Order: sequence, then C-alpha cells, then structure tokens
Amino acid sequence: MSNRAFLAVDLSAAERHALAGALTEAGARRSLPGRHTRPENWHITTRFLGDCSDAQADAIIFRLSETIDIPHASVWCMGLGAFPNPAKATVLYGAIDDPAGVLSKLAASCDDAAQAAGFAPVDRPYTPHLTLARVRPPADVRATFASWGAFRSRIRVSTLTLMRT
Repeated sequence: MSNRAFLAVDLSAAERHALAGALTEAGARRSLPGRHTRPENWHITTRFLGDCSDAQADAIIFRLSETIDIPHASVWCMGLGAFPNPAKATVLYGAIDDPAGVLSKLAASCDDAAQAAGFAPVDRPYTPHLTLARVRPPADVRATFASWGAFRSRIRVSTLTLMRT
C-alpha cells in the first residue's frame, strides 16, 4: 500500500450523484478526453502531502484539530478548467467557485500543519478544483470546452479528510 497522502474535502454520495447528473446534462462526461476520475474518488484537495508516515499524519490531524474550526459552508463546482492550460491539458477539472474563500483558508491551515510536521511549503498558488480526468499525452481541449453546456453543483464544506492512495 502506498503512503501517498493528501488532505481533502470529501463529497457525500448525494453530492457525487448531483455532480455526475449536472455533468451529464451539460454533456461533459461523455466528451471528456483522457482517463476519467471515478465519482467515488471525487474530492477537493486542500493539501497534497505525498509520502506520509502515520506519525506525520497524526501530527497534522492533531494540529488541525487544535487550530481550526471547519466552517459549514457551501462552494459550487461550476465550469471547467485544465492544468496547465486548455491548449496543453494534462488535467481536466471542475472549477470551484468559493466566493468566501473558505477553501483557500483551509488550504493555508493545512499547509501550516504540514510544515509543522516537516513537509516543505507549497510552492504554487492554491487553485480549488475537482479532478475529472487526466490526459496523457497532453491535448488541446479548447474545442471540447466550447461544446460543453453550463453546469452548477453544490458541495458542502464541513470536514477535512486525510486520504491515502
């Protein structure tokens, strides 16, 4: 078993079904290139950790439990994006609309806790997203994006989960 870990906002079964339905109505799921992320694996990462021992994971979770209160808030998965960009996409994602900045605040707290446990700081700005597919080799998805309809699906932010792959 791998020790690769990350902290994330997990989706409920109802949220997964609602998002899958919204994507289907928008036409996105049938036209997404690449290897699709299974709905049961959908989440919003707040801090990727990589290799993480049980002791490090415990230290991170303890620090978070002592320093943050998870705000019960909602964010919206709406719109599509690509990393590094739509002209040369390797990751296709559902963009997250978080007008109150709840996820960015949680990501900063997660980064602080990870650094306290010995991890290097994150070296790029946080972009809340929900990975829908991985594309290898990179592809131009601009035409695909243009053909998708609009969609919107609510995700409640209420807990952080330590996940392992």
